[in-house]
Amino acid sequence: MEKILEELSRIVGPQYVSNHPEELFIYARDPGTMEARRPDWVVLPDSTEEVRQVVLLANREKIPIVPLGGGLVLSGLTRALKGGIVMDLKRLNRILEVDEANRYALVEAGTSQGMLQAHLQKHHPRLKHSIPDAPPIATLAGNILIHGSGHLSHAAGFHSDMLNGLEVVLPTGEVARIGSCSASPYWFGRAPLPDLAGLFLGWFGTTGIVTKLAVKLFPNRSLNDVEMFVVEDPDLVPDIIRRLADLQVAEDLTAWMAPKPDWARGFQHVNINYGADSPAELVWKQKAIRASLQKYRDQKIGGFMPLPPPMKKGLLETPQTSLTRFADVRKGGGFEYVGGIMPVSCFPQAYRQGIVVPPGPASSARATA
Repeated sequence: MEKILEELSRIVGPQYVSNHPEELFIYARDPGTMEARRPDWVVLPDSTEEVRQVVLLANREKIPIVPLGGGLVLSGLTRALKGGIVMDLKRLNRILEVDEANRYALVEAGTSQGMLQAHLQKHHPRLKHSIPDAPPIATLAGNILIHGSGHLSHAAGFHSDMLNGLEVVLPTGEVARIGSCSASPYWFGRAPLPDLAGLFLGWFGTTGIVTKLAVKLFPNRSLNDVEMFVVEDPDLVPDIIRRLADLQVAEDLTAWMAPKPDWARGFQHVNINYGADSPAELVWKQKAIRASLQKYRDQKIGGFMPLPPPMKKGLLETPQTSLTRFADVRKGGGFEYVGGIMPVSCFPQAYRQGIVVPPGPASSARATA
């Protein structure tokens, strides 16, 4: 054990490796409710080469490695189930390039969503990236590798669909580049070679450790607004979403339901975010959105909810800070995230299966989909 500690210290420096019980305790868990699993060492590399050297050591000594980004997962993915090394990638947090002409950003794997957002706002205010509704410390790599979603997902898909390329350290210590970066100095797309990115997406670091990645950037509109369409019948939601999607006007479509506040219980809500570069364009888009759902308004089975300015301001936030205050609506327990990837047509079924009504007079319905 001491020999491994010495070798890790040689690779990353003694101040960036630890086997102290109090630090292993912190890395043994995540903010969710899963049982803690303590690693044997924690290491914080500062370069692709240092990651490669740690992987070569682990490969030779048959030591498991668990890569860690922001450490915000709620389902235990970053726990060291078999001990070994937790590799914290937070020092790999440099923004290497923002290409305005080709609309992409190249970052290291530990770069947080908040860091890139702040960098773009300061240096490239005409561009933005798709942001999950997570604290700003969440990393781009972590969110992309779990097929995360968030703002701009309606237009561009899951965040893994916004990936242009990867640099990955394989379990053998070899370094692979996936996408246009493998054949040119540009990280503009996953062509022209066979797209191997899927070998590393959704595998949570088990097939390789990502050290660099490029993500698509999008226009940052000067004006932004949001509408909220409300119906009672969940069977109507798929058609509502299809009508709005067919317009190709909205940047985001979010279907949601919740037991609190009281005005939301029993209703299906669809948030429609859109932006423009002039007041006339913004008004035109609002009219198009409202016209697409006129059928439901005429039948008096759905309508647009008036949004007071404070509520609208919160809905336009990226990320929405209100979600962190709302996470545990019934209080008194931990929080665990369960996500689903499904066709829009399955929304009503998922909604009905997700409703939980505990026994007792004080119970309230809690819906998730």
